[in-house]
Amino acid sequence: MTKKAKGFGVVVAWAWRRIAAVVALLLIVGAFAVGYRLGGPGAKEREAGEGTPTAGPNDAPAQWYTCSMHPTVRLQDPNAKCPICFMDLIPVQDDTDSGGERRLTMSEAAAAMSRIETTPVGRFFPTAEVRMYGRVTYDETSVARLTSYFPGRIDRLFVNFVGVPVSRGDHIAEVYSPEILAAFEELRQAVAAAADAEQMSDLVRSATLDTLGAAREKLRLFGLSPDQIAGVERGEHQGDRLTVFAPIGGVVTHLGVREGDYVQTGQPIATVADLTRLWLDLEAYESQLPMLRWGQPVTFTVEAHPGEVFEGRISFIEPIVDAQTRTAAVRVAVDNADRRLKPGMFASAVVRARMGDDGAVLGDELAGRWVSPMHPTIVKDGPGQCDICGMDLVPAETLGIARSSNDAREPLVVPRSAVLFTGRRSVVYVAVPDADRPTYEGREVMLGSRAGEFYIVRDGLAEGERVVVNGAFRIDSAMQIAAKPSMMMPAGADHANAAASGSGHEPMGSPRAPDAFVLALSPVYAAYLDGQEALAADDLAGFARAGDRLSDALQGVPVAGIVGEPLATWRRAAAQLRVESEFADIEAARVRFEAMSRGVIALQRTFGHRGSQTWSLAFCPMAFDNTGAEWIQRADRIDNPYFGATMRRCGEIREAFPPSAGAPQPPSGTGHEGHTHE
Repeated sequence: MTKKAKGFGVVVAWAWRRIAAVVALLLIVGAFAVGYRLGGPGAKEREAGEGTPTAGPNDAPAQWYTCSMHPTVRLQDPNAKCPICFMDLIPVQDDTDSGGERRLTMSEAAAAMSRIETTPVGRFFPTAEVRMYGRVTYDETSVARLTSYFPGRIDRLFVNFVGVPVSRGDHIAEVYSPEILAAFEELRQAVAAAADAEQMSDLVRSATLDTLGAAREKLRLFGLSPDQIAGVERGEHQGDRLTVFAPIGGVVTHLGVREGDYVQTGQPIATVADLTRLWLDLEAYESQLPMLRWGQPVTFTVEAHPGEVFEGRISFIEPIVDAQTRTAAVRVAVDNADRRLKPGMFASAVVRARMGDDGAVLGDELAGRWVSPMHPTIVKDGPGQCDICGMDLVPAETLGIARSSNDAREPLVVPRSAVLFTGRRSVVYVAVPDADRPTYEGREVMLGSRAGEFYIVRDGLAEGERVVVNGAFRIDSAMQIAAKPSMMMPAGADHANAAASGSGHEPMGSPRAPDAFVLALSPVYAAYLDGQEALAADDLAGFARAGDRLSDALQGVPVAGIVGEPLATWRRAAAQLRVESEFADIEAARVRFEAMSRGVIALQRTFGHRGSQTWSLAFCPMAFDNTGAEWIQRADRIDNPYFGATMRRCGEIREAFPPSAGAPQPPSGTGHEGHTHE
């Protein structure tokens, strides 16, 4: 490089250093100016003036806009979208929450955007639909088993395969027996001796006639008909074989012998069943038993005749609940004169029960009729005797199987969709009448039995009040955000403490999901935890009820504003949590619960939970043949849902899940969310 080039480089470097110094000086001066602007005297006044348009004496106040699903959003641009769910914004009303502690007031537009619907509370007899499954089987009162009354050899078998139709009195088999031949001869000699009885003394005549009677009785006990005995006496029966006849008409369902077999006394020869009357054996869960009564009509279908509905009546309800399956047998008497139903067919049955004010089943079908107390299938219009056992019939009302609706009071009912459940608390939102704008009040109610899509209301509502049947979860979420009493926070939140601690402006939910979503997960968690406690207590019916509440809670979770992997996590968990069928036994429920636990654990790790209680992640290494399984529980002491009372304390606590940061704390004495102890 030449000296000239080197000199030029030195000049350029010197000029660059000077320029950089000037630029740095300007940046420092600018930073001081900005700092003074933000923190100097009057900064707060300038900030307030810039954030909110200055309203002069004659100017209208600034209009803010919010999202109906996310009330924490506040923007001044009417054309903007919600940054969480991208819905159109609605104007903010100054008195949105001015309805009182347990009330929420919103604009007409907000109510319309939230799709809030109401319906009046009424009085009528709701109908509960009970679904059961079972099999068609023989009517045991119409089955006869033909046995051998004496030892002998089957010389001829007229009925030689199962399924042969027979009528009463048809011949079944011919039997050779030395004992029966000896009995024939005894009868003939007794008859011959009795013929000369007139010439005998009174003592001998009496003994001879007694011998004749004993010979006839012996043959009767051997199974001979009166005609057969008379034929032997007349000498018409000279063979060495005796014909055995069918005691009833029907179909041969079992053969115990073949031609040439030698049978002993009491050995079965054949079984005949009358298939014109059948039984349908069903299984009913504990929760279904209060809605079942003797004499109730039952409709059912079978796969062999799709689209065709068959009918019967309940004739027996087992008085004992099975300790393993938690079910009781229910028997339905079915008329099968056309022989279209066959024993062994699988059936799906439905019982529709009308419920009274006290939850009792109303049934007019047997009102005023007379029933056999031992065989309820025997029903007559007046007094009489049972055709099967001869007992006197009694009025159906005395057996508790008939109750007229004329004597019952129509119950107060509310739609199922109007009720929000959390543990043992039931909450509905009632529209406040005569309000200037839509106003809704949260109210705890005491419920009775569930009848189809309705619940019987014991206390908390009055006839004619309008309850929210769609949008109740949205109202409840807004109540929680506004720190008012709601479904999950019955006493509201202590915002004074939150403001003092500086947490009042912190986000309440996980940054991965909107507030409304995390709050709506609370009833999902509550139903799952109730199900876990039911399985630990071996309560299959309680787990089924928790599954129903879980299905309802899943429908009320808003997914707007969730994208990417959090949305995928929610969808997978929802699929694992959804309970679409009833369980035959508690072991099947525990298998399903393991999948539900995986879904809830994923939700907890991704979104957390609200409330005041720390939950525990537990693990049992012996579950499912030592494969192991996890679950979440409220208590910090092992409460094993996979073994119940057998090994209730088997397992270990692996992790603790505290509530999300900033979650409102209930007042002292409040039970854990979704569950209370009484």
